[in-house]
Parts: sequence; structure tokens; C-alpha cells
Amino acid sequence: MKLYHVSKSRSTRVLWLLEELGLDYELETLPFDPGALKSPDYLAINPFGKVPVLVDGPVTMSESVAIIQYLLDRYGGDRLQPDRESPEYARFLQWLHFGESTLMGPIAAVLANAHFLPQEERDPRAAERNRRTLKGYLEILDEELGRHAYLVGDEFTAADIVVGYAVLLLKLFRELPDGLPNLRAWFERLAERPAFKKATAA
Repeated sequence: MKLYHVSKSRSTRVLWLLEELGLDYELETLPFDPGALKSPDYLAINPFGKVPVLVDGPVTMSESVAIIQYLLDRYGGDRLQPDRESPEYARFLQWLHFGESTLMGPIAAVLANAHFLPQEERDPRAAERNRRTLKGYLEILDEELGRHAYLVGDEFTAADIVVGYAVLLLKLFRELPDGLPNLRAWFERLAERPAFKKATAA
């Protein structure tokens, strides 16, 4: 099994899960440089020119949350996800996809317009608009985390990995809003996990 990875990118989610599951893997770390992902060799692996890519025998796939579902289904057993027959499984899927489908759009807009784009291309109004959107989402998340230790009850699951990565980005760029005590306590619990430490150091 081989994971193509760029530090602090969405591939961090997959690396974190691989560590949590204790799977054997080879890590191919690429530089944070769009040119490296657009090389002919890499485009032959993923024509979209993005990470992550997981190669597992005959399987080659991209999209971090899809890879997470694949790894859980193939290797997870009863680990890091509720039983499929339980009501919690639907909640697990909701939060698993929330981290990418709901959170990452406004996060990407804030980071682009406040940090990544050349100064003359930034749109401060877009950054502020998306900060307000994010704050509303995170307040709902904070309320949810006031009811239990993790997103799906009191057990850590892969949904915490997906959403935890989104919050990690906000913390790295000092874009996490003030307040949110339950969310902050939850994130500190995540940050103490050995798999988190290894994945975020790579």
C-alpha cells in the first residue's frame, strides 16, 4: 500500500487513519509545489494532479474521504466507525462528509483570500463573508460537542479525523474564531493522539 502525500494537505487525513488502523504503508511525500503534482509521471497516477492518492494492489484512488471509506470498509472491521446496523452509523456518515462537503469550501475561500493569493488578487469581502459562514458552522459543531466527547457519541471515529483536519487548518492559519470551548477541548483531545502527532509531523 502506498500513499502519495503533501504535508498538511488533505492527505493528512488518510495518513492519520492509516496510523490509527496500524496498517503497513509506504509514504511518498511530495513537495508543496503545484509543479510536482503536474509532472507527467504524477499525472499518469492521478490526472487531476492532486493528493492524496492511495495505491493498494490493483486499486488506485483519490479523494481523501472516499479513501477513508475504502480503508474502513476493507481494513477497519469494527474500528473507527459504528456498526452499520446502528442509528449512529447514519450520524457517522453525516459528520464524515461534513468536514469536506460543508467546511472545506468556506475554509478554502478564507485561506485563498487572506493568505494564499497574490495581494492584488485577494478579495477581503469574500474572506469576511466566508469567515461569518464558518463561524456559524463551527458554533453548531461546538454545541454538538458539548453533548459528548466526540462527533458520534463518546467514541473516537474517522469522522473526527475528517473534521479535525479542517479545524487543524484553521488553527495553523490563526483563523479559528474565538470562543468555541467544546470544539477547542475536543481538538486538544485529538491532538494528543499518537496517530495525529505522527500524521501532522509528516
